[in-house]
Amino acid sequence: MREKYFIKQLATFLIPLLIPIIILGSLSTITTQHDIKADINQNSSFLLLQSQTQLEMILNELDTLYLALYDNADIFNELSIILKSPYYTYESSTSNRIISSFLNAFTSSKPYIQSFYLYVDNPHNRFLSSVDGLVTLDHFYDTAWYDQFMNYTDSAKKWTSRRDIRFYEFETTPTPIVTFYNVLVPQKTAIILNIRPKYIENILDDITTYQGQHLFVLDEEDNIIFSNQHKELFEDKDIQWIADHPSGSFDMTTSQGKVNITKVESERYKWKYVSVIPHSELYKTPSRILYLTLVFVGISVVCGFFLTYYLVRRNYKQLKMIRTLIKSADDTHVLPKPPVKVRDEYSYIIQNMITHFIEHRYIRTQLLEKKYRLQVMELLALQSQINPHFLYNTLHSVYWESVALTGKPNKVSEMIENLSDLLSYSFSNPTKTVTWSEEIANSISYINIQKKRYKDKFDVIFEYEEEITKLYTMKLLLQPLLENSLYHGIKEKEGLGLIKVKLTLKEEQLSIVVIDNGIGIEPLRLSQIQQRLESDEERTKHVGLFNTNKRLKLTYNNKYNFRIRSKLGLGTMVEIVIPIRQERYE
Repeated sequence: MREKYFIKQLATFLIPLLIPIIILGSLSTITTQHDIKADINQNSSFLLLQSQTQLEMILNELDTLYLALYDNADIFNELSIILKSPYYTYESSTSNRIISSFLNAFTSSKPYIQSFYLYVDNPHNRFLSSVDGLVTLDHFYDTAWYDQFMNYTDSAKKWTSRRDIRFYEFETTPTPIVTFYNVLVPQKTAIILNIRPKYIENILDDITTYQGQHLFVLDEEDNIIFSNQHKELFEDKDIQWIADHPSGSFDMTTSQGKVNITKVESERYKWKYVSVIPHSELYKTPSRILYLTLVFVGISVVCGFFLTYYLVRRNYKQLKMIRTLIKSADDTHVLPKPPVKVRDEYSYIIQNMITHFIEHRYIRTQLLEKKYRLQVMELLALQSQINPHFLYNTLHSVYWESVALTGKPNKVSEMIENLSDLLSYSFSNPTKTVTWSEEIANSISYINIQKKRYKDKFDVIFEYEEEITKLYTMKLLLQPLLENSLYHGIKEKEGLGLIKVKLTLKEEQLSIVVIDNGIGIEPLRLSQIQQRLESDEERTKHVGLFNTNKRLKLTYNNKYNFRIRSKLGLGTMVEIVIPIRQERYE
């Protein structure tokens, strides 16, 4: 059963994980291959068209030279006379110098031109060279062009040929050039232009975008005249197959592997521009995606196996423990120890089951204890109701006894009467709010008692508008503030003390300010009081302030402001800002 459970969990875990990876990797590889091939074919076509444009711009500049020589009858006739004349006269020397200067200026301004020859049929085998001027064939290093030209018998034509020449006899490595022929066959006249292929091949090499990309140009006879690489990648039959292939983009297998070929043909010059990109470079990204997909699949299988083994082993133990726990639910068995931390659903179930069984086992004891506590609390509540009532009745008896002794009201009876009013105000409905009129009257009773005690050492001024007396507030809000001013400010002061209570409406809030001219509070002590107010610390001699602050926080839920300001020797100000209450509430 344990092995079947493992196999089931392994399949449940791995199959949903592997299927998306395999599908995503396969689709990514196929889509990327298709898109990359389309993009590369498009980019290659663009590069080839760019190469075609640059080369044809060069050829168009050469056409300018052809027109200048062939169409200008004076220049052409003068050159013919110079080449055919057996003697070199002053007039022919001047004409030769002028024409040579023109040709040198043209070739020198074009870095891709190696040399320029002009030949007109003559018995002396002379021709004009842009390098050496007027020369004869038997004294010139390059004569291969002459043989090819003289062997040509068809009509007037332009063609191109790639040749290797040696400028000096001691050279071991010939210099490659591309020769452009422009001939007039009946007149045996030719303009021969030699181009440095390195200049064109550098252009082709600069515009390549992929490593190993091969760009080359085929002439009208399907021979390679320009190429950015000179290694033997194709045989002659391969070159011919590429030239004759009807499609502009296709794949081909070579000795170096499979390649992608893009071809563009020039209609004007019948040249073919070819781009060759190895598949290893072309499909590098899809191959990497496929490789990473297989790696991730392998890692997922290995990790999934070990993870499933771990989870199955743990879950099997947890299920076995749950089964044991259910059997141990009887009161006669000892329950196992619950898990320390809830780490998964099984530990959560076990912890809750054990907690449930413990609660079920001790529920009766808990009920009995709660019942006992309720009875004690009820007795205490009844007793707390009896004590204030007994104290209030006793004060009334003392009041009438003091009046009976003197036969009229006296200072003692007045203090007892004020104290009775304070107790009645405090103990009657303590959770209900009162009007500010009632709160102020209670505060006056407290002040009357203290004045009897301190023999008019201080005076209290109330300042408020009549409409404020109709608003509601909590009980005993002013009395602790007055007591704090009296005991901590006025009591230690020499001379008459003064306390001012000012109530002011500020939009939807009520400001309560209690100011005294007592001894004040030292800055360090004031800072300690403010810190304790913020931290709700209760161990302080300013009990009234802290109790009032706590009652405000419980009542208004921090929607109030409690501020203390004091200066040593001048007095203290306590300001409370609370929301306005226009109705009675609990």
